[in-house]
Amino acid sequence: MKTAMKRNPIKIQRNRLSDQIIESLITMITDGQLQPGDKLPPEPQLMEQFGVGRSSIREAVGALELIGVLTVRPGDGTRVADSTESIRHRAAGLALITIGKEKVSELVEARSELEQTIAMYAAERATANDIENIKTHHHRLIQAKEQGQSLITADLEFHASIASSCHNTILMRFFSELHQPVLRWMEQKAKYDWGFDRVVEDHQRIVDSIEAHDPMAARQAMQSHIQLAGDKLVAALSETEPQK
Repeated sequence: MKTAMKRNPIKIQRNRLSDQIIESLITMITDGQLQPGDKLPPEPQLMEQFGVGRSSIREAVGALELIGVLTVRPGDGTRVADSTESIRHRAAGLALITIGKEKVSELVEARSELEQTIAMYAAERATANDIENIKTHHHRLIQAKEQGQSLITADLEFHASIASSCHNTILMRFFSELHQPVLRWMEQKAKYDWGFDRVVEDHQRIVDSIEAHDPMAARQAMQSHIQLAGDKLVAALSETEPQK
């Protein structure tokens, strides 16, 4: 087995350094620069290679170990996991989570199209139990506001209840993967302007359309809601963009 990455230093942008390191390592794996079983250099060399501190290296390696892309064994160091297929699948998922902010508009477009379709099928296929579950999560968002709990989590759980009501496992999987970066970005924006009353109104229109089994109304209500959420997300991320 070889020890990889003996090359010129890699310039890492000063914006969540561990994410930048993760992206670089994933690219090396998916491009074949790092092969299954390859041993990563020791921490001091990685620090020099990426131009970052020890904590950023450990955070990045820990995240990749957690999802099985890297293995860390005492006395053996850190290696790329043995299964190439597993690496590519898991790395693709993590790459989606750490997608750059320049792609946020594309993400909003994708989320909008996906959730419009999900809402349409939910309106066609939702059972009485599905509708009751959607209503329950709608009310939980209101309760979360009253009790000072996480609105972000409650909001995404509401959307997840709609996804489960579309009764399409592929759409549900796409939904799950796409919402990870949205959740992460929202959590990083501590003073996010929710416009809570508008969110509740949007959700109520979506619930009413699904309960009425009106696919087009559900699709339109979701499109309007996601557009609002997308505009707020873009604005929030723009505020956190480092000044050049």
